[in-house]
Amino acid sequence: MAEAVGTLSREVLEERLMEARRTYRLNMGYAGLKQLPPGFVDLVKKYNPHITELELSSNDLTDLPDELEEFRYLRILRLKYNQLKRIPAVVYRLQQLMVFDVSGNKVSKVDEAVGHLSLLKELDVSGNEIISLPDSLATLPKLEVLQVENNRLEVLPDNLGELASIIKMDLSTNNLRYLPASMGQLKKVQRIDVGNNLLTKVPPSMGHLKTLKEFNLRYNNLDERYKAKVEEGLSKFLAFLREEEERERLEEIERLKPIGTPVGSYLEYRCKAEVGQLVKTEMGDITVDNRCWIRTGHTLTQVGSMLIIFGGQLQKDGSTTNDLFWMTMDRMEWHNQPCKGDKPQPRYNHAACYDEENNRLIVFGGRTAERKRLNDVAFLSLDNWTWYKPSTEGTAPSPREQAVATFWAGNMVLFGGHAIGGRTNDLFLLDLGGWQWSQPPFSGTAPSPRQACALCMGHGNLLFVHGGRNNFVLEDLHMMDFVTRTWTEIPCEGRVPPPRHSHRITVHKDHLYLFGGLDELGAQSVAMFRVHLPEGQQDTYSTAKPKWVEWDSELPYNKNRTVTLWNGTISIYQLGSNTLGRVNDDDAEKGLVFWDVFKTAKLDGLKPRQLAEDELRPKNAKRMRVQHTINTAGKMPRSFTQHSAHEGRVLQYVQDFQRVFEELYPYRRPLYLTPRNECGVPKFVCTTLRPSQLVYTELYDLDGAAQFVADFLSYEPLEDPLHPPDTLPSPMSILDWRAGDSFDLAVVLASLLIGVGFNAYVVMGYAPFAVVQNDQRNTTCTVLEREVQGQAAAAAAGALPGNKSDSTAAKLAAATAAAVTSAASVAASSGGGARRSGDSTPAGNTNSPAIPVGALNGVTSGEPRPPRYIIKPLASLQSKVLQAKGETFNSAAMAAAALAAAANAERSTMSSPDAGNAADDDGAIIGDPTAAAAADAPPEAPPADPFAEDRDAGICKYVHAWVMVLPGKRDVSEAMFIEPSTGRKYPLNDSPYKGIEMLWNHRNFWVCLQQPQPHSDSRADPKDISYELNDPSKWEPVFEERGMRSRSEGATEESEVLRAEGGGMVRGIGRVDSARGVGGPGINISGKSGKPQSGLGRSQGGVSIVQRMAQRAKLSTPAGGAGGGGTDTPPRTADSHGEGGSGLDDGEGGEADVVPDIPPSWVPKLTIPRDAFDMRCPRGSKLTLYRRCQHEIFARFGDCSRWDGMVEKLVLYADDVRTTVAESRETFTRRRDKLRERRSYPQKDTTVELFDRGSAFALKDILTVKNDRRVFNFYAAARLDGLERREEIEGRKIIEHFVGRDDRLIYRSATYAEDPAAAAGNASPAPGPGAGVAEVPPEVDPPGEDDVSRRARKTKARGGDKRMLPIRKMTEKFARNPAVDADSDVAKRVYYLTEGRLRVDYHFGTNRITNSSRSFTKDGQSQIVQVDPLAPRPQPAALLEEYSALLVAEKDCLQSVRDSEWEVSEITRTRTNQEQNITLETPYYDIVRIKAEESEEEEEEAAEAAYDYLSPFLPTLLGTQTLTRVQALDVREKALKALKDRLIERANIIQARLDEETAALAKRQQNFHRDRDQMSASEEEEYERQTEESMFRIHILERRLRRHEEQALHKYYELDAKLRADPRLAALLNVY
Repeated sequence: MAEAVGTLSREVLEERLMEARRTYRLNMGYAGLKQLPPGFVDLVKKYNPHITELELSSNDLTDLPDELEEFRYLRILRLKYNQLKRIPAVVYRLQQLMVFDVSGNKVSKVDEAVGHLSLLKELDVSGNEIISLPDSLATLPKLEVLQVENNRLEVLPDNLGELASIIKMDLSTNNLRYLPASMGQLKKVQRIDVGNNLLTKVPPSMGHLKTLKEFNLRYNNLDERYKAKVEEGLSKFLAFLREEEERERLEEIERLKPIGTPVGSYLEYRCKAEVGQLVKTEMGDITVDNRCWIRTGHTLTQVGSMLIIFGGQLQKDGSTTNDLFWMTMDRMEWHNQPCKGDKPQPRYNHAACYDEENNRLIVFGGRTAERKRLNDVAFLSLDNWTWYKPSTEGTAPSPREQAVATFWAGNMVLFGGHAIGGRTNDLFLLDLGGWQWSQPPFSGTAPSPRQACALCMGHGNLLFVHGGRNNFVLEDLHMMDFVTRTWTEIPCEGRVPPPRHSHRITVHKDHLYLFGGLDELGAQSVAMFRVHLPEGQQDTYSTAKPKWVEWDSELPYNKNRTVTLWNGTISIYQLGSNTLGRVNDDDAEKGLVFWDVFKTAKLDGLKPRQLAEDELRPKNAKRMRVQHTINTAGKMPRSFTQHSAHEGRVLQYVQDFQRVFEELYPYRRPLYLTPRNECGVPKFVCTTLRPSQLVYTELYDLDGAAQFVADFLSYEPLEDPLHPPDTLPSPMSILDWRAGDSFDLAVVLASLLIGVGFNAYVVMGYAPFAVVQNDQRNTTCTVLEREVQGQAAAAAAGALPGNKSDSTAAKLAAATAAAVTSAASVAASSGGGARRSGDSTPAGNTNSPAIPVGALNGVTSGEPRPPRYIIKPLASLQSKVLQAKGETFNSAAMAAAALAAAANAERSTMSSPDAGNAADDDGAIIGDPTAAAAADAPPEAPPADPFAEDRDAGICKYVHAWVMVLPGKRDVSEAMFIEPSTGRKYPLNDSPYKGIEMLWNHRNFWVCLQQPQPHSDSRADPKDISYELNDPSKWEPVFEERGMRSRSEGATEESEVLRAEGGGMVRGIGRVDSARGVGGPGINISGKSGKPQSGLGRSQGGVSIVQRMAQRAKLSTPAGGAGGGGTDTPPRTADSHGEGGSGLDDGEGGEADVVPDIPPSWVPKLTIPRDAFDMRCPRGSKLTLYRRCQHEIFARFGDCSRWDGMVEKLVLYADDVRTTVAESRETFTRRRDKLRERRSYPQKDTTVELFDRGSAFALKDILTVKNDRRVFNFYAAARLDGLERREEIEGRKIIEHFVGRDDRLIYRSATYAEDPAAAAGNASPAPGPGAGVAEVPPEVDPPGEDDVSRRARKTKARGGDKRMLPIRKMTEKFARNPAVDADSDVAKRVYYLTEGRLRVDYHFGTNRITNSSRSFTKDGQSQIVQVDPLAPRPQPAALLEEYSALLVAEKDCLQSVRDSEWEVSEITRTRTNQEQNITLETPYYDIVRIKAEESEEEEEEAAEAAYDYLSPFLPTLLGTQTLTRVQALDVREKALKALKDRLIERANIIQARLDEETAALAKRQQNFHRDRDQMSASEEEEYERQTEESMFRIHILERRLRRHEEQALHKYYELDAKLRADPRLAALLNVY
C-alpha cells in the first residue's frame, strides 16, 4: 500500500499510480514536493516500470534524484513552475526523452550535455534566467519546437541554423541584438518569434526560408528600411532580405576579391591556402591543411563561382583520398571542407556531376587504394556539407572506374568506364528523385567500349560523347538524342582533334568546344578545338559533316593542370605561371606543391589559331613522340640523356671521320653517323643497335623475326622522303611506341637478328616510292607466295622416284600439282583473285602443307602424312678460291640460281591467258569449289610494273633503310635483303632497291665506295656491287682497325673477337666476327660477279680515311694527340688511289692512337611484355592491301583480341579495284566450338569450315554449297559409330562412310524418291490425300508393340513433326571378314523400299569373278544366285529366317538414316547457336593477367555482395529511407524464424538417420539370434563386423545430435545479437 507523498493523500496517490499503470502517464503535479521521497522510483516501478510521461510541474523541486534514470522509457518530462536553478544532471541521461519542459524556473544555464538527447523534439526553457545557449543544442537532429522566451539571452549559437527539423522557434522578450546568419539554413521552420528584443537588422540569409509562415519582429530597434518592409508583409520582407543578401555579397566580393593579372584573354589569380586553419566540427575543433596538393584521378566540378575537387591520388605519396576542397572565384582561397554524414571511402577515377535542382554533388564508382572498383552512389548536400549514401533500386552498373557522368532532367547520366570484365559502352540513368537505376534501350550506332571519354549535354536533349580510350586512344564523336533514343556517329571534317582521353567538352552557343586531355603518348595537351553544331533533326548530324577548327587556347605548357568548362567559361588550376612565378621543378616532380594559380577566360573571347604552313600539314607522329620523350627525359635511363667518357671519345672520332670524308667526297651524301636519339642527344648509330635475345622462340629464326617486326610495328613513311631522319630512337622506345619509319624498323630487326646469331646489317640506300610508302597494292600477298612455294615443294616431293602412295594420295597429289601452276599465276600476277583447287592452306598456317579441301570430298585420313621431323641436309661446301677467282658456284648454288631464274621466268610468262588452266573438271575433286574457281578464272592481263614510275623518273632519290643478312652464321647459305616493313626476303641480285650508300651493325660502319661517280646522284646498284666488306676499295670502314687487322697483321686475334662479341651465346648457334665481313678475306659476295666494278674505290694499297686522320694527328702534335688545324688535302679520286699510301706507317704511331674502341650499346636489353607480344599488331589489328587481295591480322590474346576469336582474315578479289570477292578466309583460335578456319566463296555460294579435335559431333570440316550439298568429315576415332564422312545431296541422296566398326559396315546411302509436293512448287501448301506420293510401304510389325511406340516417340522427339522425304532405296556395304566364307560374308545389302524388294550380295571368293547373291520380295518370292554348285541349297525355313532378319536390318537401316537426318539438323542447329553465342577459351596467360589486375579485396567484396543474410527479409526502400520500428521487428522475426526452422530441420535429419541406423541394428540382431545355430564362422564374423560399424555410426550420430542441440541455442542468440547490432535495424532500439 502506497504511503502519502507531500500533499497527496494515500488514496489520491494510489489512484494516480493505478492510472499510470493503465496510461503509462504519472501525474505528480501540485503535490507540494520539495524533493522526491526515497523509494519513489521503486514504488512507481511496482505499478508500471515502463512509464513514458512524468508530470512534476507546480512543485517546489530543486533537484531530481539519480534513480530517475531507471525510467528508461520515459519520453515526456515536465518540470515547469518549480525552484530549479539548473537542469538536473539526470535529465541529460534520459536517452529516450522527447519532450522536456522546464519553464518558469530559475535556470541560468543549459549545459552542453543537452546534445546527448538525440531524440528530443520539444524543449521549453522559457521564463528562466538563461543568458546563452550551448552550441550542442544545434546538434539535436529531431528538435521541432524551441521555446526560450522571457529569458536574458544576449547571443545565440552561430550554428543554430543546423537544426534541421525545427518548426517553431520562440525567442521573444530577450536581449538579443542580432541573429546568427546560419538561421537562413532552417529548411523546415514555420514560425519564428523574436519580438521584444534589441534587434536592429535581420540576417539577409533568412530570405531563403521558403517554409516560413510567421515571423514576429515587433518591438525591436529595426531601422526604417526594415520596419517599412515588415509592415508590407512576410513575402515582401523575405524578398527584401534576399535583395539585401545579394547586395552584401557583391559588396563583400568587391572588397575581398583579388585583382587578376590579365594575360591575353585570361585573368590569372594567385591562389591562397592557409596551412593550419582551426575549424569547428561536431567532433570538436580540428586543424586542417587547406593546400590542395596536386593529384590525379580526381573530379573538378564547377557550381556557379565555386569549384569543387573531390578525391584522387596524391602525387606526393601515392595515397588515395576522399578530401573535398572548394574555392570560390570571389576569394581565391582553398578550403579543405570538413563534412558530416556518411563520407564515401577514398577513391580515384570516379565520376561526379552537379544536381542543379537539389544543390548537391553526386559521386559514383571509382577505385579504392586497394585497387577495388566501386559502383556505389553518394551525394553531398552543398547546403550543409553532409554526405549521404542513398539506397538505389534497379540494376546498378557494374563496378567500374573512369566512367563519365553529367546531369540531365533530374537524372545522372552515366556512360562507359572500365569494369572488371573490360571496358563498357553502356549508358545508365539514375533518377535522383527516386534513386532508381535504369538502362533504356537505344538504337543506332553506339560508341565502342571506352573509358575516360568526354561527355556533355547540349541543345536540350542531346548527349555528346567524344574520344576516350580502350586498347588505344580514340577521336570519334557521337551524339545521342534522349527523345528518339538513337545514337548517331557524327562524321567531321576540317582539323579534326587528334585522339585523346581525359579531356573536356561543352556546348556553348551552338558550338561544341573541346580542350585538353592526354594524347596517345600520355602527354598533356593544351590544344582547343571548336565545331559548329548543325541545327535540325538527328539525321542532320550524320550528313552535315561539321568542320572542326583549332582554337587558340593561349596556354603554354605547364607541368600539372586541371580544367573544367562551364557556362561559356574555361577555368584552370595549374602550377605557377610565367607571370606570377613558377614552382620548383623538383617539388613539382615529387608532388610537393599545390595548385597555386587559377586562370579563367570567356570562350567567346578566344580566337581561332593562326596556323603556320608547316602546321597545316599532317603532324608527324614520330616527331610528336620524340617531343614528348624530350619533355619527360627525366624518366628515361641515364644513358639516354648523357654520354659516357668512352662515348665522348668515339663521337669525337666519328665527327673527325665525317669531316675528312666530306673533304674527300664533297658531293657525296653526308654520312648518317650520329643522329639524335629520342631525348635529343646525338648517338653513334652502331651503339644504337642493341643485340638482344628475347625469350620467345618464334624470334629465333629469320622468317619469324622478320614477320614479327613487320606485324608488330606500324610503318610510318619518313617525314622527308629525300633525307634520312634527324632522330633515330632506341629500339627500346620503338618497341614501346609500336611504330616507326624504315630506319626504326631496320634497327629493331637487326638488333633481334644479331641477338640470335645472324650476321645482320642495317642498310641505308634508295628505294622506289611504293617501297618507301609501304604501298603493296601492286604486289603479291606474302601469304599466297608462301602457299605457292609450299605447294610447289610438296608437289616436288611427291614427284620424287620411289615415293609410293595409294590412289587417294595420288589423286590429291595430282589435284595439287594441277592447281599449283594456276595459283602461282594468280599470285604472281594479281596477288589475289580466284583460288585454284589445290590452294587451300589456312592463312594462318603458312609453314604446313596446304589443307586439302579434297579431304572433304573423298580423301580419307589414311593418306600418308609428311614426316614431322626432317633431318637437315649436310651443308654444301664452297671453294673460296674458286669464288675469289670469279668461278661458278657449286652445284647447290647453281640449283638455287636456276630456281631464282625459273621464278623470274615464271613471273614474266605466267600472265598469259592460258596460264593456270591445267586442272580440268575430270581431275578436280568432287565438291571442291576451288577447282571450279580455278577453272572459271578469267584471263589475266599482264600486271603493271609497280616501279615503272620510278624507272621513268630516272634517278631514285627516295631514302630508305632495310636489313641485309650475309652468310656465315646460323647456316645462312645465301646473302639476302629483308624489307622490315613487310618481312619479305630478296636475293641480292633481285631486289626492289635502287642504291646503297652505307651500312652498319653493332661493331662497325661501312661507306660504299662503288658508286659510278662520286656525287649524290650516283647510285651503287645492289645487284652490281660487291659485299666483301674487307675490301677497302669497295667499302670504307669507320673503325678500320677492326676491318683491316686481318690484312695488316695477317690474322685476327681470337681474344679481340671474343671481346667484341660480349654478351651471351645462343645455344647451338655459332658466332663469327661480323666486322670481318663474310667468311674472311677472299670471299666476294656480289650481285653479278662478272660485271666490272666502278673506279670510285681504292686499291689495297690506298690510303684510308682513318689513316689520313692518323697522319693529321701525328703532324698536328709531336705526341700524336688529337690536334686541330686543317690540311689542304685534295679530294681523293680514282687516279690518286695508287699514290699517297707509301708515306704512311700503319704500325706505331698510326691510327692505333686515334681509333678508339667502340663502346657498348647505350640501350638497355630489349624486352617485350607478354601481352604486347601476343597482340602481335598495333592496336590489335593490322590491314594490308595487296593486288586483288586484302590481308588483315588481329591480336590473339589480351584486351585487343576479337570477340569471335578471329586472328587472321584474307580476302581475295576477282578484280583490281577489289570490289568482287572471290574467296574469303578467316582463321580462328581459342574457340570453344573448336572452329579453326572458315573459307567462303561468294561466287559459288560455298562455305568450308575446318575444326580442331574436340568439336561437337567430332566434326572435322563442313563443306556447304547453298541449295546443293553438304559434306561433313568427322574424326572417326572420336565417334562411337565410326562415321568418317557424310555427304548430303539436298533432296536427292545421303552418303555415309565408316571405319573401324565391329559390324564391318563401311558405307551407307539413302536415295530419296521425287517428292511431288516439292516438284509442284507453291501450287499447294501441302500434299492432299491421294496425291500419288510414293510412300514407304508398311513395315512388318516387330513381335512387340512397345518397339514401334518407342521408335515413334524417338522420331517425334527428334523432329518427327517435320515432314520427312520418302526414301526410294537404301544401300549398305561391308568389309570382308576373313574368318567367314565368302559365300556367307555379306558385301552389300540394298533395300528397294518403293519396289518392296531386298537384295543381298556376298563377297567374291578367292580366284572368282562372280559372287553369290539373293533377292527377296515382300510378296514371298525369292531369287538365289549361288556360285558354288556343290554347296547345298538353303531350306525354305532358313530363307524365311534370313528374310525376317533382312526385314529387321531394313528397319534398323531406315532408323539409322532417320537418325542421320536428325543429326544433320542438330549439327545445323548447334552451329547456328555456336555462331550466335561465340565463347572463347581463356588462355592461362589471360587468366593470370586478369587475376593480377583485380585485387583480393574485390573478390571478397563480390563474394560478400553475392550473399547478404538480410537480403531475403529486407523490404524495398527508396533513396535515403530507413526501416521503421515495425519493419525492423518484422525483419528480425523473419530472420530468427528462418534460422529456427533450419535448425529444427537439421535436427530432424540427424534424428531420422539415427532412428534408421538403430532400427537396422535391431533387425540385424534379431536375425542373428534366430539363425545363430545355422551360421558359419565366417557369417558370424561378418555379423560382428557389421554390428561394430553400425554401433560406430550410431555413436557418431548421437554425438552429432547432442552437439547440434548445444549449438542451436548459441546460434540463435548469436543471430539475435547480430541483428540488434546491424545498422539497418537501428530502429529496434526505438520503442516509439
